[in-house]
Amino acid sequence: MAEAELAIRLPRIDVPAVLRVALKGFIDTLLKEIWTNVLHFEYSGGAPSVTDLAGLASAISTLWATNMAPECPSPTQLTEVDITDLTSATSSAAAWTGSHVGTRGDDSIPANAAVLISYPLTRRYQGGHPRTYLYVGGNADLQGAAEWATAFQAEALSHWHSFLNGIIGHTAGAATVSNLVNVSYVNKATGTPPHYYRATPLVDVLSLSTMFAQLGMASQRRRIGRGGDTEKAPRGGLGMMNIARATEVLSGTAGP
Repeated sequence: MAEAELAIRLPRIDVPAVLRVALKGFIDTLLKEIWTNVLHFEYSGGAPSVTDLAGLASAISTLWATNMAPECPSPTQLTEVDITDLTSATSSAAAWTGSHVGTRGDDSIPANAAVLISYPLTRRYQGGHPRTYLYVGGNADLQGAAEWATAFQAEALSHWHSFLNGIIGHTAGAATVSNLVNVSYVNKATGTPPHYYRATPLVDVLSLSTMFAQLGMASQRRRIGRGGDTEKAPRGGLGMMNIARATEVLSGTAGP
């Protein structure tokens, strides 16, 4: 499913003072499938302008180059950072484009392999948890055929923590990024059929101190260009999201 198709599936519901940040790039120059990691951040203060968001997008790209490029095989690169203020349909949006190439000196892993970052929530609900699928690591970072080495598991988590922590607290004009969040658009108990969208999206603050990296290797099959059947989004809306051409695996924060 292409990202344009995914956008059609998203409800046009305002999420005040929340930024959607999409990190996009290529796995390598031969496989032209685009990976995308989508994050949401809450901000305080005044609404950022287009110029403010452009500056923030550039800063995020630099943070990625510093913290995540060392975790990525050299063919991998970040090529775009898109930011949209979800406060209203007319709020600002901006992007950075360029190239930050992975600097990890190791053979590439299969394009569908990923490190799964999980973000626990305190509330109970039916559905999957917020998560991010990172295309990081190389063959030397594996133990066996299905698990990451424990040292790399800790290293990947540490670098991702530093990346996110660098974004939080960043100032964009009158706005200050305050928290990593999950946005839930759906509640099966109270939402209106057929999609069961919430009248007001639910925003959960995610703690960086409780997130963790799974030891088992995760998979994103559309990163190898597997088309055909469409993978469904979890019922909880689109809080944390990963798209690979664009595959979506995101927070399952369905209600109640």
